[in-house]
Amino acid sequence: KSTVGRLVADALGRPLHDSDAALARDQHRTAAQIQSDGGTRALHALEVGDLLGALRSATPSVIAAAASVIDDPACRRALRADEVAVAWLRADPVALADRFARGGHRPAFGPDPARFLGDQARERNRRFRAIRPFLVVDTSGRTARETADAVLAVLPRPGPPAFET
Repeated sequence: KSTVGRLVADALGRPLHDSDAALARDQHRTAAQIQSDGGTRALHALEVGDLLGALRSATPSVIAAAASVIDDPACRRALRADEVAVAWLRADPVALADRFARGGHRPAFGPDPARFLGDQARERNRRFRAIRPFLVVDTSGRTARETADAVLAVLPRPGPPAFET
């Protein structure tokens, strides 16, 4: 999501707000360290606060939010706002587990991450569908560029900035 978010933000000429980077900057720890130190609930509470804060920003931006935010009712309400466009990047649980294993900043999910992520996806899928994302992209087998291009192909492009004199 970080790489795709950066590509989309650059193409739109908008800033990127990446939840992983924001947590690392603000908490001086990775998501994995936050989970290890304070538990999953503490991590998810920070991720919720990060998304809600980013959505309140006056500057239009691309937000790469943690998937856990879909579990929070306030986040789901905020994501339904008319001015918010949502792209849901999905991946096969086995592919996700592989990405998690390669990235030390992501939390651990027990002895069988693919099974855990598959179970989690089944629960979260209905929540994502309920907010009616404008686009669902299966990232399995796609490069970050291909995924970003799929998002950009249907995302309304902002016009030039309006200036008042």
